[in-house]
Amino acid sequence: MNARPPVSRVVGWRFNNKRRTMPAGAILRIETLAPAIVHIGVDGWSRVVDMTAVDTTFGVWIVDVDARAIGATRRIDFTFYWPGVDRWEGADFQVALTS
Repeated sequence: MNARPPVSRVVGWRFNNKRRTMPAGAILRIETLAPAIVHIGVDGWSRVVDMTAVDTTFGVWIVDVDARAIGATRRIDFTFYWPGVDRWEGADFQVALTS
């Protein structure tokens, strides 16, 4: 039997591994090393939402962004607000969706 393991829909993004593309049907998992609010928009900052990162209790906080659920067609735009130090990241990030 040559059964293939299931393929994960989750694609990771970290500051030390800034993913630039992902499959259109995937879930973008944004990981931080501190509590954060992730400010997310799609296709040029439309339909903006803020998502609070969830503490995994392993020193990593995560936000899962399902491209299908938020209606992204070309890309996911995001930046960070750091509540612990009351500041914005000061940079925007993008992950393009591929077919």
